[in-house]
Amino acid sequence: MTVHEIRSRQSDSKRGDASDGAILAEAVGGRLSRVDGPAKITGAAKYAVEQQLEGLSHAVLVESTIAAGTVRSIDTAAAESAPGVLLVLTPDNALRLNTATDWLGTTPPDIPYCPLARDITFSGQHVAAVVAESFEQAVAAAALVKVAYDETPAIVDLDDPKAGDGIPVDTMTKEWGDAQVAFASAPVRICAAYNTPREYQAPMELHGLIAHWQGDRLTVWEPSQWLDGMARTYAEWFGVPFENVRLVSPYIGGGFGSKAFAYGYGAVAAMAAKMLGRPVKLAITRPQTFTAYGGRAATRQTVALGADAEGRIQSIVHRGVNETSVDGMWVEPLGSVTSIMYATPNFSSRQNVVRVNTVVPGALRAPGENPSAFGIECAIDELAYEIGIDPLEIRLRNYAEQDPEVKKPWSTRQLREAFAAGAEAFGWSRRSPEPRSMRDGNQLIGWGVAAGTYPVRRAYGEAMVRILADGSVEVESSSIDMGQGTYTILAQTAAEVMGVPAENVVVKLGDSRYARAGVTGGSRLAGVMTGAVHKAATAALDQRVGLQRMERRIWIADR
Repeated sequence: MTVHEIRSRQSDSKRGDASDGAILAEAVGGRLSRVDGPAKITGAAKYAVEQQLEGLSHAVLVESTIAAGTVRSIDTAAAESAPGVLLVLTPDNALRLNTATDWLGTTPPDIPYCPLARDITFSGQHVAAVVAESFEQAVAAAALVKVAYDETPAIVDLDDPKAGDGIPVDTMTKEWGDAQVAFASAPVRICAAYNTPREYQAPMELHGLIAHWQGDRLTVWEPSQWLDGMARTYAEWFGVPFENVRLVSPYIGGGFGSKAFAYGYGAVAAMAAKMLGRPVKLAITRPQTFTAYGGRAATRQTVALGADAEGRIQSIVHRGVNETSVDGMWVEPLGSVTSIMYATPNFSSRQNVVRVNTVVPGALRAPGENPSAFGIECAIDELAYEIGIDPLEIRLRNYAEQDPEVKKPWSTRQLREAFAAGAEAFGWSRRSPEPRSMRDGNQLIGWGVAAGTYPVRRAYGEAMVRILADGSVEVESSSIDMGQGTYTILAQTAAEVMGVPAENVVVKLGDSRYARAGVTGGSRLAGVMTGAVHKAATAALDQRVGLQRMERRIWIADR
């Protein structure tokens, strides 16, 4: 079947005498109902932990009730004799796993890893787990596990006097010019502190998984923003080849960065499944959302701006600190926006991390960029107020026409145009800067402006595209759909290349057996995966046309 015949069939069945151009308008850029919508609305869409497996057992975690100290003893006798209990896991009988590569690809240390702790570093840490025939039996038995502790003083947060000044992060130090001297001599100076609290992801779909071993092969049904990365972690934990781990994540009910990694509770479930020889399901509870994984670290910044009388910035001095855990490391890059947002001849940014008794923080919606933009934008607003000029005007006066550090032009930056369009649409010229001077009926109102920036990140992505005998098309990738519409945009992309209706394209995602894809994070999925599907579909179409021509030559020769 040639491309023309495919388009003609679509034209005959869908659009009458519509042109090919009209057909393609229904693909990329067209108004299309979500491909996965009907399955989600009708309940046909099965999420990872909804799979029904024969012999499925249920695991429930036992968590520490102190923030710092050691486990003196764990009494499991009552739990082990409770109805339906299959296994009670503690640090004493848990398998010793291997440590795994971190998300940045750092080679792991050659030391054993146990997801159940004896040394307690935060409240809510996993110390034991109970596996039973039913979830209710596991919950009841977990309440019977008695843990005794030797408690020590805990460091509560960044403001705790015991926290100290923290550990310098050399990779987050950035300087040019002489910011301190320039600030001291600037005609106008402001210096203020900006704090952000710990923030947590709380997706509608709770974290959890089902783990099932068949010999030395592990299948994990788990909501995942990065199937390859999580499968690699499980493979390293248990010392099996990467190809022996299959991770399945057909749909995801929200993640916000938290579902890109395998965590300790996943190791517990997979360990229990291996020890019992049957599938184990473990779903964390809503309260455990705040202790089973990280969330955005609390931060503290001091931003000092020195400017001339017209508001042109002469110096930026930035100091930041974020919390990390006692036994882990997370850097929330607080200077990521500060260093590139506005032009300045003198700049200094340094950052520390402070260890507190908390779970290791993690990626949450623009890690670094979010609190960094908050700090510098608040500071430039205060500078505008100090000088007495419009907060939009001061941003335009300090517009960075190129990267202030490396002195190279931007690949894409249209902030000036965005400011102009926003001001026009919003009616910014009608703003009054005086406090309590603007009303909407009986309500006092205020108008403000702020900006942000985010990099264009690139990564790898693979897709398999098949043209089936009936003219339909299949697209496969281990990429995922977290609600942002991946099923739909990949169907649109393949449909446009093939010249078929989008409903003739079946998209299969969320299985590590499919063509490999990178992490869904950093606003990169759409750009990477539509490109991969476009290339794969084009290659498949070229191959099909080549076969068509070969078939025609053979037919003529036979004739």
